[in-house]
Amino acid sequence: MNIYRKLYVGESIKGKEKSILRKIKYRRPQLQAYVIVLSQKEGEQLEIYHAAMLLQPLYFEKEPWIVGIAASEWEAYELVRKIAEEVHEATKTLEMKKYIQERI
Repeated sequence: MNIYRKLYVGESIKGKEKSILRKIKYRRPQLQAYVIVLSQKEGEQLEIYHAAMLLQPLYFEKEPWIVGIAASEWEAYELVRKIAEEVHEATKTLEMKKYIQERI
């Protein structure tokens, strides 16, 4: 599992992220967590998945870069908005994937 060193964490999950990420790493189901990952699709930026999606065999082969973690889907969308604002402020573009990849 790849984790962005400046992980974005939702307000309602702060303080629990290490425990949740450890469980994700060891393939234990997380029912109340969503992850924001760098998209592996051409032309896409970020994707939001329920953490349980990472238990599928596809993600064992190509481990995604986790850049954010949230307690709900709504909170994950809020984190993506926060990331977009940060990227726009720094680069005057919305190339979130490129911005994060340059900092990995």
